[in-house]
Amino acid sequence: MSPTTGAFPADLLANTGSAFATLFATMPAAGMLVDASSQRVIQVNDAFTQLFGWQAQRIVGQPANNFPLWCGSDRWDNLLRKLDQNKTLRGVRHEVCSRNGSLQHCILNIEPISPGSSCLLITLQQERPSAPATTGIDERHLKIFNATGEALLLIDSDGYILEVNSKFERLTGLSNSDCVNKKLSAMQILDTETAARLLSQLKRRGRLDSEEIRVQIKPGSEPYDVLVHAKTVQLAGRTCLVVTARDITAQKLNEKALNESQERLNRALDASEMGVWDWQISSGELHCSPRSAELNGLAADHIEGNIRSFTQHVLPIDQRSLRRAYLSICRSQNRYHKLTYRVLNSDSKERWIEATATLHRNDAGKPVRLVGTLLDITVRRKSEKALVDSEAKFAALFQGAPDPYCLVHSQSRRIIEVNLSFTSTFGHTPQSIVGHTPDEAGVWSKAEMHAPLDDAIRGKRVLNGLIETFATYQGKLLICEVSTSNLSINRQPCVLFSFRDITARKQAEAALRASEDKFARAFKGSPDSISITEKISGKHLEVNDGFTRLTGYSAEEVIGKTAQELNIWAQASDRQTLIDELDRHGRVHHHEMTVNTRMGTQMQVAVSVQPLNIDGIDCILLTSRDVTEQKLIEAKVKHLAYHDALTNLPNRLLLSDRLSQLNALNNRHNMHGALLFFDLDHFKHINDSLGHSCGDAVLQEVTSRLLTLVRAEDTVARLGGDEFVVLLSGLEASGRQLEQEVECTARKLLNAISDPMQIDGHTLQLSASIGVALMPEHGSTPDDLLKRADIALYKVKELGRNGIAFFEQTMQVAASERLAIESELRGALKEKEFVLYYQPQINHLTRAIEGAEALIRWQHPHKGTVVPGAFMHVLEETGLILPVGEWVLLEACCFVSRLLQEGAIDANTFSLSINISPRQFRQSSFVSDVLQAIETYSIPPQCLKLEIIEGIVIQNVADTIDKMNFLRERGVHFAIDDFGTGYSSLSYLKKLPVDLLKIDQSFVRECTSNPNDAEIIRAIIAIASSLRMDLIAEGVETTEQLIFLHELGCDHYQGYLFSPPVDEHAFRLLLNSRQQT
Repeated sequence: MSPTTGAFPADLLANTGSAFATLFATMPAAGMLVDASSQRVIQVNDAFTQLFGWQAQRIVGQPANNFPLWCGSDRWDNLLRKLDQNKTLRGVRHEVCSRNGSLQHCILNIEPISPGSSCLLITLQQERPSAPATTGIDERHLKIFNATGEALLLIDSDGYILEVNSKFERLTGLSNSDCVNKKLSAMQILDTETAARLLSQLKRRGRLDSEEIRVQIKPGSEPYDVLVHAKTVQLAGRTCLVVTARDITAQKLNEKALNESQERLNRALDASEMGVWDWQISSGELHCSPRSAELNGLAADHIEGNIRSFTQHVLPIDQRSLRRAYLSICRSQNRYHKLTYRVLNSDSKERWIEATATLHRNDAGKPVRLVGTLLDITVRRKSEKALVDSEAKFAALFQGAPDPYCLVHSQSRRIIEVNLSFTSTFGHTPQSIVGHTPDEAGVWSKAEMHAPLDDAIRGKRVLNGLIETFATYQGKLLICEVSTSNLSINRQPCVLFSFRDITARKQAEAALRASEDKFARAFKGSPDSISITEKISGKHLEVNDGFTRLTGYSAEEVIGKTAQELNIWAQASDRQTLIDELDRHGRVHHHEMTVNTRMGTQMQVAVSVQPLNIDGIDCILLTSRDVTEQKLIEAKVKHLAYHDALTNLPNRLLLSDRLSQLNALNNRHNMHGALLFFDLDHFKHINDSLGHSCGDAVLQEVTSRLLTLVRAEDTVARLGGDEFVVLLSGLEASGRQLEQEVECTARKLLNAISDPMQIDGHTLQLSASIGVALMPEHGSTPDDLLKRADIALYKVKELGRNGIAFFEQTMQVAASERLAIESELRGALKEKEFVLYYQPQINHLTRAIEGAEALIRWQHPHKGTVVPGAFMHVLEETGLILPVGEWVLLEACCFVSRLLQEGAIDANTFSLSINISPRQFRQSSFVSDVLQAIETYSIPPQCLKLEIIEGIVIQNVADTIDKMNFLRERGVHFAIDDFGTGYSSLSYLKKLPVDLLKIDQSFVRECTSNPNDAEIIRAIIAIASSLRMDLIAEGVETTEQLIFLHELGCDHYQGYLFSPPVDEHAFRLLLNSRQQT
């Protein structure tokens, strides 16, 4: 938009006067005029165009935030929000985007061109950092220069300071302005001698490397030490010097203090003749003083090395001790340790060394450093040894003592000698323990022992029979009585420790106390009845609370009396029976008996008896437990194991046992029997429609009726669900007469079941199917008889139910064939032998194919194409209908998807019908399976029509309606298949989201010749019309049938009149022919 279009005040700039216009156009700062009300650009000056590249004709008249000058329209809005009440904003740093995309850092000002004016003057001045202008350092390097952790100076070749960083300012207290453009020599930071020395080195080497100097910033201020580096660089064509300075004053003071401390330590160690050593465990490096090297048999200048070289002259046996000590130190929680070892010096003389060590660990607790001292104790050890040698006579007595003896030097606390008994008791050899303190040897087992034993070693107290726990060399703990005697040997104070191992005695005492305590607690606290009686007299000595709870007798009533006097035993001989079994077997366990209570009742108890001896008197400990309820439960459990919980009839297990017994009885007496296997027809409908409680009541009523009809010697059993078996025994007839007798009984059973029964306010009339197997004609084992009766029952169901069938061998063949078909069907599913055929659905009025029904076929490798009637019932019975039904659903959706992609069908007019089995529909995953199939092949839901039978609805109305509504809301259509052939219920039908009723072909077949079929079709059409449902007739094979249906108002059909079911290829040809027509 040009500035002359009138979108903003055209004379706004002119009203400001020619002087302002001239000044605005020629001012050096980039300028922009903006209308405050419309926020459009009025004008920009030449400086603006030169700085940012934006031409006036490109932006004048445009909204100020309509081009990327401000790096985002939100940033322009933020600027406007910052304006004060006078519409003024000054000195704001802001990034501005040039036309070429580069960013400019500017100082921004906004103000009205005159008070109250709506025209805002915006000026932008490029911000230029001063440092780069003088030093040649670009912005990136200047940031690094200021961010470094060292103090930095930049000096030109004439000695003038060009730049200092913030670290230099903090170090010296001088600001950047105090230093820049001043000559370094004039600032008198360095003394003349130091300045001359540094200048000489710079001229000679061109740099300074780690020069330590002292500087004083101001006269009278405290000087400090600085580490200086310097190097020449080229900046903007000039030779400059970069100087790095680090304050090392604190470091110098620490070094000085450390040196002074080390000097004092060395003087102290020299005076004490001690050596020091320091081992860095992680690196293996070891440093030592000359004295330490000398004490370990090394040259005085051997002050560095490793632990192996440091200990190379230690005796081999002590080297092993040192390694064990090191491992012990690492495992210990103590930091300080002391140990002794022997060294062979240069003249092959043995020297005793005492070492102290302090362990240091890192933050993770890992040992990293070991520091310590060495001291020559050879003279002291020789004195101790001489003391031992001077006591030979004492030693003989000492060694021969039967108790463990240990002689300890009071002052050094070291063990001088142990006797043989000590060695055998505690496991320490003299070589491993002599010369060590008891602590080092590990004799004291715990820290709290140290105080009394240390007092005894120092002679402060004498121990007499102190009981303590001591550790053997193997780590075993012994309880000992310890006594001490103070001795003087060669004028040296010593202490003789004597030990007596009382571990076994203490353990026996503890075990006895524990046993008595355990027995007392178990006796008193046991929930069982426990009594102690004299074996011979039978008098009660003690009873617990459990005895009182069981019998009702208190302790006061029974103690001193016998069970016979109290009449506790139901049989007088019961107690003697227990005594006899106790004498034979040494104990009695879980002997079941009957006892009398104080209240006069009887109960079953399980009795256990153990012998006791109390103060030389033979007694018995008798424990009794009430098992009355347990026996009742066991009897109930045993009954339930063989009987049905609902009807109390024998179950399969008990029936099998009775079949085996009956078979043996028939063989012995040449008699016959019969097994009647029957179930109730359509019993599942009762459970589904009236509930399981009603179904249970029906089963109980059937049980009652069966029991009234059979003889006492016959058996009625329930195998589960609605399956019953009646076992007839003792039949003397044979052949045809036997069959007639059994059939007569079976007929009575059927008639009894079919009589109406009143259940929960419902009048029900049932029927049953019975399969019969004769004994022994049809089998001799329970499994064979049940299986063959079941085969006969299956035959009855095939013939329409509500009947009786005797097993025949041909039925076995049919059952085997059915089993073979099942096996082949499983293989067919695995080998993908199933295919779908499609029968077109025709609109008679338009002759168009508006849909099709998907029908499964089995491409058998030997039998060819097999129709569903030959195998569908097996799929239903075996449950294979579920995976097959899922395959049909996916395959049908896939076919629809391909037809849509090929343009062969119209999604708005064509739908494919799929038959859904009741079992498939009842699956909890049915809805998600359908939606997943639709989503997988991306087909419109209205292209899918699910055909269900009326039986699905009746079985669970609420669940059926919920599932259908859910899918219907998502576009899936439903049809009722074979309408009128099942238990049609108009009350259910009107609630269902059904789009289509399908007239079954059984009515269509004779509709032109059978008035009944014609009337049924008229009724179905009327129902569909009243419920506003579509109609289609299946099985239309003649023109007469089609005309009849058309006259009644049914114009959609499928059948052989148009086409039989065909494969995919043939169906495509049919579609193409119709499109061409």
